Amino acid sequence: MSDLRKAILFSVLNQHSLQVISILSIAILARLLSPDEIGIFAVATSIAFLATELRSFGVGEYLIREKEIDAGKIRTVLGVMVIMSWGLAVLLIGGAPWIAHFYDNPDLRNLLWIIALPFFLAPHTAIPYALLVREMNFTAILRINLLGSVVRNGGSICLALLGFSYYALAYGTLAGIVAEFLAISYFRPAGTPWMPSFNGRLKHVFQVGVQISLSKFLQSTSQNASDLILGRLATMKDVGMYSRGLGLILFLQSLLTNAVAPVALPHLSQVKRTGGSVADAYLYAVALVGAFALPLFAVVNIAAHPLINALFGDQWDVSVHVASNLAIWAMLQSMHCFFAHAMLTMGKERLMMIKEIISFAVKIALIILAVPYGLEMVAWGVVISGGVDLIVTSLMLNGTLGLTVRALITGFMPNIVLAALCWTTLRILSFYIDFHHINAWLALLIIGAAMVPTWMIGLKLTKNIAWPFVMGIISKFASFGPWGKQV
Repeated sequence: MSDLRKAILFSVLNQHSLQVISILSIAILARLLSPDEIGIFAVATSIAFLATELRSFGVGEYLIREKEIDAGKIRTVLGVMVIMSWGLAVLLIGGAPWIAHFYDNPDLRNLLWIIALPFFLAPHTAIPYALLVREMNFTAILRINLLGSVVRNGGSICLALLGFSYYALAYGTLAGIVAEFLAISYFRPAGTPWMPSFNGRLKHVFQVGVQISLSKFLQSTSQNASDLILGRLATMKDVGMYSRGLGLILFLQSLLTNAVAPVALPHLSQVKRTGGSVADAYLYAVALVGAFALPLFAVVNIAAHPLINALFGDQWDVSVHVASNLAIWAMLQSMHCFFAHAMLTMGKERLMMIKEIISFAVKIALIILAVPYGLEMVAWGVVISGGVDLIVTSLMLNGTLGLTVRALITGFMPNIVLAALCWTTLRILSFYIDFHHINAWLALLIIGAAMVPTWMIGLKLTKNIAWPFVMGIISKFASFGPWGKQV
């Protein structure tokens, strides 16, 4: 097995294992906690996520992308991380009372204090983790993430059962990060320094890191904007309902794009170093992911009701229209899911930052305008922002990689036809079966039984690039006998 295939395999196992644990935990917690409780924690984590992106300061991407690294450079990067992470922890702890007053919820202060504690461990988790990714050691990463996920989600559920309310989620998160720190300390690459350096190299790392970090900060702010704005302009229940619909979409998105995203930057960087075409590698990657993403979210657009009910229960029915609309946004996002990786590969951090500024401004404006008209309209505002984001991203890729809009449309046309086929088939089926009034799990079983063969037939008819990939996986499994031995 090639190093790339092995890296992708373990990355997929890593992400899918984490997502399975996560969705099971979310499904259980959705029945143990009320929308208001989940809404309060969603606001706290959204604020913390913004600080998290700033604290990382692009150190992971910097270490992965650099052609050569040594102990001195790693210690300098560690020094940058200490300055940013510890500084933001102090600011978050100090600003927590003001944030709690702003949202008129005293408990937000305590939640933010708990969530800020892992910032002091971050330098000694982020640096070894980035080095493991650089080495494509996804076997160790799988073990680290699994331990952290089990501790985090298991702890949250146990504490929720004991009546800790939203504090269960905060303490569970803290426990998971401590577990990850211990695991990373065990698997850290040999020679990884513990002591930071604050020498003259700091300026160079800061120059690169500030653009990467600001881009990631804007991206996270944009993704969590709905929670922050609804928490101020609407109610915590609205935050909970919207975040549950968005959470479903992000979960499915993670199953597809995040599974291979950790491999994307190292692979594209390797293609560039060896003189290959980054544009061709990028188009193939996004088109392959699109063969799964576009049909899936076309189906979710119709099947959001049984999905929400089966996973979270009928108390979350308001989230159905949110999830249905955001499925369209996810389809648009999938067309350029590796844009940031391509820009980092080409050393175009500034373009990545400009794109995120435009995306952030458009999304925030549309959400604020839509809030008075309800959660469904907020979701439509996000969809429109996704359309603007797609146009801006396509133009930037054309200027940077030479990837024309025509080439992008040609590469994605089989996926668009495939998504239309799946959506139309399910729409016709819904005229004969009312998926809103039968058991949710039965509805999902029927939908799956109809959509999988429809998708497979569509792959073949459209001569999709994913067809050989899928058939290769099927052939691989078919070559094993009933006792797991290859025949």
